[in-house]
Amino acid sequence: MRNELATWTAQLAAAREALSIRGLSHAASFACELYASLPLSVRENASSVQVDHSAAPSDGLLLLAKSYMDLQEYARASHVLGQKQGALTDVEFFVLHYARYLAGERRKEQLSMEMKTHSGASQKQTTSNPHLKDLLRDLADADASPNQLDAFGLYLYAVVLKQAGFEHTTVHALYVQLLQRSLALFPWNWSAWMELAATSNDGSSTNHQGEMNHNEKACPWMSHLFQAHVLLLHCHIPQAIDILEQIQPTFPTSSYIVSQLARAHYELRDFDGAHRLFEQLSTSDPYRMDLMDLYSDVLYVKEEKTALSELAHHVHTVDKYRPESNCVIGNYYALKGQHERAIAYFNRAITLDGTCVAAWTLIGHEYIQLKNTNAAIEVYRRALELAPTDYRAWYGLGQAYELLELFHYSVHYYQKATGIRPYDARMWVALGGSLEKLGQHSQAKSSYLRAVTNNDAEGIAVFRLAKLYELVEKDMDKAAEYYRLHWQRDRATGHNSSAEAVAGMLFLGNYCMLQGNLPEAMEWCYRLLERDGPEKEEAKAMLHAIRRMELFAPPSSDTTLSP
Repeated sequence: MRNELATWTAQLAAAREALSIRGLSHAASFACELYASLPLSVRENASSVQVDHSAAPSDGLLLLAKSYMDLQEYARASHVLGQKQGALTDVEFFVLHYARYLAGERRKEQLSMEMKTHSGASQKQTTSNPHLKDLLRDLADADASPNQLDAFGLYLYAVVLKQAGFEHTTVHALYVQLLQRSLALFPWNWSAWMELAATSNDGSSTNHQGEMNHNEKACPWMSHLFQAHVLLLHCHIPQAIDILEQIQPTFPTSSYIVSQLARAHYELRDFDGAHRLFEQLSTSDPYRMDLMDLYSDVLYVKEEKTALSELAHHVHTVDKYRPESNCVIGNYYALKGQHERAIAYFNRAITLDGTCVAAWTLIGHEYIQLKNTNAAIEVYRRALELAPTDYRAWYGLGQAYELLELFHYSVHYYQKATGIRPYDARMWVALGGSLEKLGQHSQAKSSYLRAVTNNDAEGIAVFRLAKLYELVEKDMDKAAEYYRLHWQRDRATGHNSSAEAVAGMLFLGNYCMLQGNLPEAMEWCYRLLERDGPEKEEAKAMLHAIRRMELFAPPSSDTTLSP
């Protein structure tokens, strides 16, 4: 195991250089961060291990092209290598075609901006990378040659194929196959893993078990991080936490792993746990912007106005042109109730990155607050075009159609949300509410029961079940059972003065009186007497009735009543 650890560490060290020289900035940064988070003793033990460093530049021409890439002069970098006399090395081949791809992406963005200027921002984008056709031809020909493409060429081929579109199932299958081949040859390219993650339909690892098994024989680190990412993506949170906690001792100072654990606790609605982890992350890596928008969501939910204000000021100072920064500032104004201003900042985030799903969804939430349901529906749909598994957008659509009293539609969208988040009580409560309004009481009851079994922290489902049993099914014993559960929960959380708690006490007082359980009935009445309102008078009337019943009750040898 010690030798394996040294070998894997040396491979990761070499991967940093291989990714960097090819201009794969995000993957190189990920590899560098991962390597730096290994204990120093592990890195020192690996220093004597020899690995293949074939990624090193062979001559000055490649370094020149790479320098142009660093300056974002992509067309110039491609041109330099295109003029080379003789055969290109694998590294040069990749940089030439990757630079051409990036030059095309830049041109696509320019064309898109020009179209917005002339046609208006609401028009659909129809621009494409002008180099895709030539790139597809060159990469396909290279892969069909006897030497085939290396791991990086296969990754680029997959990316270009994805940009060209997945009109046919065979094209999508080829895309997945190219990524699997790439990762089998070089498992350290995090960008390739992220492309593969997008092809997973349900969060299970069975879709990609082949290449994952292969890579685990070589080194389990990347495949484990991939599994955790996919599980988080598809809301299998406990399993993701298990994997992250197992691998964390290997990378004890990894900001990425801490951020993913914080994200996982947020998804479980453990906001205190998420807050603690985000604070830890902010202390150890204060200029990290990734997931700071999620940190602001935590502070928003906890109504930490001061902390959210400080975070908004910090991210604005660090980089006000990051989408995450604008989402943080937008959340700050949303918490202050300044919804229009919040929307303005979320729109800035989208201007900076049109694929920022969080910003689209947050705009939808603000439109819901403003009761602008049509606008909310539009932006939620845009979010789902980008991320079909975003349960927040499905839930938001359900809310919008519920506001419009189109309950058949809201049921459909809430069902989508429960399919993605089957353990989230809020989704089941919302679904049950719409089903109840449609008169589908049996299905509503099933939804509320699912909420109760999934830790209905707010107690809404328990109260609604009690009401259903009382008013619809006329099952007073079951109603009493759930009213008692609701009371116990309210007493434990200090919310036993709510309107729901009062309604429950009134029912339980009457129920116990009719059952002949007069001592408990009196206890509920005494609790009601502590409150101001019409229920106080009802409690007094109930106590008079109980005392009359006691006066005329026949003597009994068994005076013990169940509490």
